[in-house]
Amino acid sequence: MRKSPLRLLRTTRLLIPAVVLGLALCLWPTRTLRSDNFVFYLPTGRQVLVLEVIQNTKYLPLLQVLNLLGKVSGLQEKRNSLKVWFGKAQLELRREERKVRVDKLWINLSDPVRVSDGQWVVPIDFLTSIVPRLTHQAVEYQLGANRIFIGDVRPSSFTVRLDQVPNGARLTVQFTDKVTVRTMARNGKWVMFLGDHPVEPLESSFRFQDPYVSEVRFDDQDGVPKLILSPTTGGLNFYPVLAEGGKVLLADVLKPPPAVAQQPPPPQQPATATPPAGQPPRAAVTEEGPAAPLGPPLPVVVLDAGHGAEETGARSRDGVLEKDLVAQLVARVRSAVLLTRKYRIVLTRTGDVNPSFEQREVAANLAGAAFFLTFHAGDLGSATPRLSVYTYQSSSPPPAPGEEPQTLFVSWVRVQQAHLEQSRLLAQALQQQFAQIPGAMADLPEEAPVRALRSVNAPAVAIEVGRLAPDADAGPLTSPNFQQQVAAAITQALAAFQKGGA
Repeated sequence: MRKSPLRLLRTTRLLIPAVVLGLALCLWPTRTLRSDNFVFYLPTGRQVLVLEVIQNTKYLPLLQVLNLLGKVSGLQEKRNSLKVWFGKAQLELRREERKVRVDKLWINLSDPVRVSDGQWVVPIDFLTSIVPRLTHQAVEYQLGANRIFIGDVRPSSFTVRLDQVPNGARLTVQFTDKVTVRTMARNGKWVMFLGDHPVEPLESSFRFQDPYVSEVRFDDQDGVPKLILSPTTGGLNFYPVLAEGGKVLLADVLKPPPAVAQQPPPPQQPATATPPAGQPPRAAVTEEGPAAPLGPPLPVVVLDAGHGAEETGARSRDGVLEKDLVAQLVARVRSAVLLTRKYRIVLTRTGDVNPSFEQREVAANLAGAAFFLTFHAGDLGSATPRLSVYTYQSSSPPPAPGEEPQTLFVSWVRVQQAHLEQSRLLAQALQQQFAQIPGAMADLPEEAPVRALRSVNAPAVAIEVGRLAPDADAGPLTSPNFQQQVAAAITQALAAFQKGGA
């Protein structure tokens, strides 16, 4: 039976959109919702960039990579091509093409160059095939890893062994170089920070069929090398100790002794030597952190990295985005504050996402924040680096006495009003510490209608660094030394505020 022309027309109208949609789904670059970090170990220090996974390939932002390695002196961007002047070299890249020109030489990459959220991104093998030609430095990279070593950086490595001991297990980690170890408990696991020396693990994870230890995993996603030990069950004790001049880490995971009357334990001593036979080391770490007498919970410091995802914020001449700069700064502040062992940290943003103002405020308030610091960057004038601190100022005047309705509840938009005096004292403490950073300008605290502060139920300030502007390079702000000085100043300001301001 022949189909009528009308029926054929209807079938064709349905078929064409389906074919077009199918082709679009096949050709459109698929993305994951996961956001990981990539660590650069450089002779001048370490830096962390957010990588993106597109069609199962890891990509890095091109301009940020180049700015870590040297100086971008010029850009020429068209719709489907980009020229970059880097030092004495010239690069040419084309969207969705694998070829990259370095001066007069064309080099093939494993995957095409792409543009994602307005940024030019390159696959990981750009680091091994292009970077050595640009920097004339050695590059050490292990396929599949999220870290790279550039220049004369020589990472150490380690081996792991697990043995049975009475009432537990003993972990032995043999390092190729001397390390320092600091331990803490986090989410039911024990974290062993390995100091500042770069580490390249032979394997990223070691799994065990053991009644006490299930896994030991290496992690440096925040730029800090560490081992994370996962116990098989809860309620165990952890006793780490360094031996052989810092090249061997011994860690006992033991059942707790029976609850009997005993003398108070001696003061905790640094782990520097192997314990006597049959006795665990004294530097114990419990589920709540380093061994210490019970007391009030540690105050919570909430760190808020502004912007994120498609909201990139300000941008410098050399391609540094505000969202990435403040994320780097927050990571350094987090590490510095945790080192004091006097605070807990809550981050409102991890990875390249953009929580709403309400989500950031709810995270702070549910965590019971003692302090809230939101970080931003922008054009603060010709001086650089420059730091400004702001407290909240309502965009509308508060009601006159007697005009505000009587209620048992505080309006969501007026929560910060109750903390303004404490916020001003915190801002003053921060400005005084920022003023001591060599070469930096620290403005006196100001009030401004900063939306991120409006509904935070704690002393809250906004910290802005500059100059981040289209006609200036961001080198002074991305300097590891400057960021570390800012982080140290913030920890000192928190201590000063707690002592005299709260």
